Amino acid sequence: MLKWFFRWKAKDSDALNSCMLTSLYEGDRGIANLDKNDAIIRLWLPEPLRMAMNQVCKELGSMESTYLREFLVFYLYGIHDLMKMDAFKTGLYYIPPPPKLENSRGIRFSKPSMSEVIPGLGKNIVACKLKLPSKVKVDLLQLANQRNIPLGRLVREILVQHFLGHTIWPARFDYIMEEQQIADKWVEGRIKSISIPSDNVDNSTDTPIEWIMW
Repeated sequence: MLKWFFRWKAKDSDALNSCMLTSLYEGDRGIANLDKNDAIIRLWLPEPLRMAMNQVCKELGSMESTYLREFLVFYLYGIHDLMKMDAFKTGLYYIPPPPKLENSRGIRFSKPSMSEVIPGLGKNIVACKLKLPSKVKVDLLQLANQRNIPLGRLVREILVQHFLGHTIWPARFDYIMEEQQIADKWVEGRIKSISIPSDNVDNSTDTPIEWIMW
């Protein structure tokens, strides 16, 4: 997240005991367990936003997917709840118990890594899939419905304003009409991407963003 949030997370091991964050709401907001990335959001991003996001995450030493999930939780539920989640290891930072090991003698075969390609999509627009908790997607969708805009557009506007500021309106990138129409059709599921073998394998434990090539 933001640098000041990283400084807060870097406090000593007694942070939990001295944490002054308390519950502000009665009842359950439904965000106690956000550890499962069981939903997907399809997005297309203008290249300047893609570059800004990549450079910011590298500067902070964070995976792009981790940063975006933290930021979207922060956007929806506030920094107070995000910090409380981290302090008490709930919500986005909940650590489930390890699964029980089962004996299995079956033969396992490795599968080749595949990348997705969207024909006709140029380098001015980058398509991606972000895995995130279903609760986060549902609440983002509710905000999009309130504004009567597609979910992908809502998230793209949020990210443009976060990474590039409020003085750069997302509509500035709408001049890429042909590529934008292709990307919109892919987001809506009206065209399918093509899977091809890839040597680019991500072995990280986190769930990365799936960048869709052109």
